[in-house]
Amino acid sequence: MAKLSKNVKKQLIRLLILFLIFLAALAGYFVWSMQNVEAEYTIYTSMDEPRLPVVYVVQQGQEINVMHGYRQDMGNDASTDSITVLPEDRQLELRIAEYGNTVTGLSYEIRSLDLGHFVERTEVKDIQSTEGSSYVTLPIQNLIDRDEQYLLRISLDIGEESVNYYTKIIWTEDEYIGGMTAFALDFSRRTFDYDAARELATYIETSDTADNSSFGDTGIDSSFSNLTWGSMDMVMETEPMLTVREYDGIMSAIEVTYQAGRHGDADTVEHFMVKDAYTLRQGSERIYLMNYERTVDQIFDGSKYLFSGKRIDLGISSAGSLQDMRSEGGQYIAFKTNRELWCYDQEERVAVSVFSFRSGSDDGVRSDYGAHDIKILSLEDSGRLDFVVYGYMNRGVHEGYNGIAYYSYDIQNDILTELFFMPVRQTYGRISLEVGELCKKGGNDMFYIKQEDAVVAIDLNSLEMVTIASGLRHGTYAVNDLQTGFAWQDGDTYHSERIRLLDIESGTTRTIEQHGDEYLRVLDFTNNDLIIGRARSSDIFSLNGTVRALPMYSIEILNSGLGLEKEYSRESIYIDEVTVEGSRIKLTLFRKSDDGTDYEFYGEDTIVSTEAPFSEQSSLVSYNDTVKKKVTYVSLDNEIRTTRSLTVRAPEQISYESSGTVEIDKAQSSADQMIFSAYANGRLVLRSPRLTEAVEASYEEMGYVTDADGSIVFNRTDRTEVVNIANPVQTAYQLMVELRDFGGNRISEEGGLTVLDTYGLNLNQLLYYVYKGIPAAVNTGEDSYCLIYGYDNKNVRIYLPEALDESQSQVTLSREEAESWLRQLNYSSVCALEH
Repeated sequence: MAKLSKNVKKQLIRLLILFLIFLAALAGYFVWSMQNVEAEYTIYTSMDEPRLPVVYVVQQGQEINVMHGYRQDMGNDASTDSITVLPEDRQLELRIAEYGNTVTGLSYEIRSLDLGHFVERTEVKDIQSTEGSSYVTLPIQNLIDRDEQYLLRISLDIGEESVNYYTKIIWTEDEYIGGMTAFALDFSRRTFDYDAARELATYIETSDTADNSSFGDTGIDSSFSNLTWGSMDMVMETEPMLTVREYDGIMSAIEVTYQAGRHGDADTVEHFMVKDAYTLRQGSERIYLMNYERTVDQIFDGSKYLFSGKRIDLGISSAGSLQDMRSEGGQYIAFKTNRELWCYDQEERVAVSVFSFRSGSDDGVRSDYGAHDIKILSLEDSGRLDFVVYGYMNRGVHEGYNGIAYYSYDIQNDILTELFFMPVRQTYGRISLEVGELCKKGGNDMFYIKQEDAVVAIDLNSLEMVTIASGLRHGTYAVNDLQTGFAWQDGDTYHSERIRLLDIESGTTRTIEQHGDEYLRVLDFTNNDLIIGRARSSDIFSLNGTVRALPMYSIEILNSGLGLEKEYSRESIYIDEVTVEGSRIKLTLFRKSDDGTDYEFYGEDTIVSTEAPFSEQSSLVSYNDTVKKKVTYVSLDNEIRTTRSLTVRAPEQISYESSGTVEIDKAQSSADQMIFSAYANGRLVLRSPRLTEAVEASYEEMGYVTDADGSIVFNRTDRTEVVNIANPVQTAYQLMVELRDFGGNRISEEGGLTVLDTYGLNLNQLLYYVYKGIPAAVNTGEDSYCLIYGYDNKNVRIYLPEALDESQSQVTLSREEAESWLRQLNYSSVCALEH
């Protein structure tokens, strides 16, 4: 065998050394990667992928108002999802993203918002399909009125099922909506370019009192630095999706959603879900930004670099978007972030993505649709985690339904089980409000929830349902902050003879009885103590046959055992309003007028609770990052020194075998009240039968109020500076006819009016109705009214029908004088809008 030369030997040795170095480097990279688990580490659930198509409105070549499919008939409950402005020829262009489906048929129908008037039903034959999309034009007929809102339902036939899609439509001569949508998109894009954003400075209203400590919530009053993302170097990662939430020809509420991202430390990439909410008003020369709100929530993807020391880093989040819970022994911590639920085992170092609609194969349009949320209910030392998912179901077996799904996860056996699904024909906003009122797991595996006007208890073992209270009216019940106590009146708001108090932990109910000839009121809770009011039946304050108030002679604060903690009463003084702000209970006081027929304002008083407020133990801690500002992490007891032993996973499967369907009888709902919905930044914030409460809830945010059918009944941004109604008596004639037998808010079909009890609205708020064309009727005594029929920047014009001299029937007051005059009349008024 030939011997190798010395040069060849040297080359072979050199190659062997290089190969060993390569292996060492490869091993080192493996170790590093195992310790740091790259930013691409992602966890997905075993839930079925989204499969329903989505429908886009094509407006001037731009896709807006993406509609998600409903497998249930939503009636007019989905009317708040979006509103679409029809082109002049009413030919509405749509694109259907099929996602593997085949559209075999399409039809649409148009109805009035109250569903009482059927307009059109048409089957569309001409459907053009190409490259995973279908294109269609709806030939909407000339059967709708200008400037009137209608409900459009589109039905797609895909395979053997039909799926519904909803939007409101309006046909108007105004061409402002195109400019408004372009404004919103341009504004959102410019915030990522400091120099381009300089032009936005004229629209924002920076205030020294604004909170600029977080990028999670940015408003119209925030700093320019906050608006432009400071030094985070954020970029817009996805094309923004634009939805017009409301439009009345002058005002629009527009929402722009997208994903943003940035490079973090150690070559990581961070992603964020962003929502920009705009309230815009079209002026004579330009668009005015009336309000702006941006919310940002960092996507927690389970990457191991987020687990370090005694922290799980959640990053930036918007107000109220996080929730956490510890098991009593502390081994388990559950946390909700960005509508996803995680559970961490501190002893075994296992992090589980318990529930998420996020998908690895979907483009995010369906799986990232943010019309749902999660509430953690309980976490036991055994590793059992109970929670509900509520709102629109993005994927899985309930895809296309709105409702509430109850789940239980066993971390020890890695089993996620659905106990029941409750389909609810309400928008996510409405469901969210009611979950916020009462949604609690009590003792003995009983689940309590408020739906519609009822509170029900569901046995989690048998799924039997018991109605605790039904026919609930606003102002007749209260729930404490921890949702462990629920109190309600028997009877209506002003004529209740007893109060019942439910202890949700034990399931026991106690009763408070009246004393003699009196009525009782449920007012509120302070911590765990119930506040009730006692009033004499003879003290009910009525005006023109309508009960306005039940002035109370005594306020009592009762503990959970109904023992008296404190009583407040003053001779000849009555309490009408009670508000709880932390540990302070504020009282509005009145006394009777000299003739005993009326009440006049006396003053205010405050009761201070000495009891420390109750709060659940939280593992969420916030600190100030030099770049990201306020960030939040989950605080751990056991330190994570290395992530090599950390396991991050998702449940392998979701079990539906024992799941049932629970439905609440809608007959339990009280439907004889007109309910108003208050919106701020396009988001539902309150529902109430009192228009004044709804107006106040939306007022500061330049919002609007709708009735049960989705028609706008108040809009702060929609009013001109000068109005003068000619012939006020004639114009207000039908309203005055309605006042002869006025019993509260109602729709008068014969008179063509929506008549509104505007008791409590101040002058600026009342002038909205004057602007809409019908004088405001202000009550001046028993069956006596005067009319506000005009205004300008300084003055208000009033017509006095009972003036003896016609020359004295029209009075002009300054704004200050008119406000003082209204105050003396207890802000008692009735207004009307054309129906």
